[in-house]
Amino acid sequence: MGRHIPSVGTAGSRYGRAVNFLILSERDLHQSLPMRDAVEAMKDAFGALFAGEAVAPQRAHLSVPDQDAVSLLMGAYIPSMGLATKVVSLFPHNARAGRPVVTGLVEVLNPQTGEPDALIDGTALTAWRTGAASGAATDLLAREDASIGALIGCGAQGRTQLLAIDAVRDLTEVRVAARSLDSAERFCRGMQDQVQPRLIPVASAAEAVRDADVICAATTSRTPVLDGADLKEGAHLNGVGSFTLDMLELDPRSIERSTIFVDEVEAALEEAGELVAAERDGLTARDRWTPLGAVARGAATGRSREDEITLFKSVGHAVQDVAAASRALARARELGLGLPVDL
Repeated sequence: MGRHIPSVGTAGSRYGRAVNFLILSERDLHQSLPMRDAVEAMKDAFGALFAGEAVAPQRAHLSVPDQDAVSLLMGAYIPSMGLATKVVSLFPHNARAGRPVVTGLVEVLNPQTGEPDALIDGTALTAWRTGAASGAATDLLAREDASIGALIGCGAQGRTQLLAIDAVRDLTEVRVAARSLDSAERFCRGMQDQVQPRLIPVASAAEAVRDADVICAATTSRTPVLDGADLKEGAHLNGVGSFTLDMLELDPRSIERSTIFVDEVEAALEEAGELVAAERDGLTARDRWTPLGAVARGAATGRSREDEITLFKSVGHAVQDVAAASRALARARELGLGLPVDL
């Protein structure tokens, strides 16, 4: 059942036009866009990006040096999906005060008039669509018989990474590594009733990764969090935490051993520090990176061998926000979710 909430504001604007503007909370988002639907939306988004169907300039970085922080401004238009813009901020020091490290807002615009249609919790949407992107990559690239998962990082991104890989593969266990074993244990207790596989807290990334079939790294680390020598042949690795050239969440050995897939080659060259450093060191080359959308559209091969190690390195792209937000908004209207506001 949807939540029917009286609209806020006047019956119409001073221009004589009433607009059913919606504000969607995190709960509204999750109800209107279940993870499996979000995974399919990401396939559509990356497919549109690969096919040249999206207008999406590279995102702008607004640094806040005294806080070691950054605000990112981005937007995209996909004729078949919609139009949206987003501001998202990463303030690492917030963690000390128990405040969210990543915050943001997404504005959905009417693609015919440019008028605002909705405002969505950007923190929730960013985490949800980032997890869904790893779900899409896992669905397209991981072995069908994958049974053991590994998760490195237990923040908001870690939660959605877990939900996404659980949505696309029948995993029996997922080993979870965090900054401390206590953090991993708390995460596993909090998430166990939301997923099918058994969650196992472990003391190190190495313990999590060994023999794992699907691995998700979702940290903001500037130094590698795993050793590529530990990757099992046939494993699939999602690296989603780093998004600047000085962030190196994945180590050179992981890059060297893997067949690499990206959300977009141009975006990876601007923001995927691990790939740019590995190319500089002669361990990989950009002409060997395959856009995930090419696999989604059937224009490129995903996994070609059972023993192949595949890597999806994502820095995030505005097309993901458009695809997720537009689908969530349409479903929210059907379900009567969100807070209506007359503009």
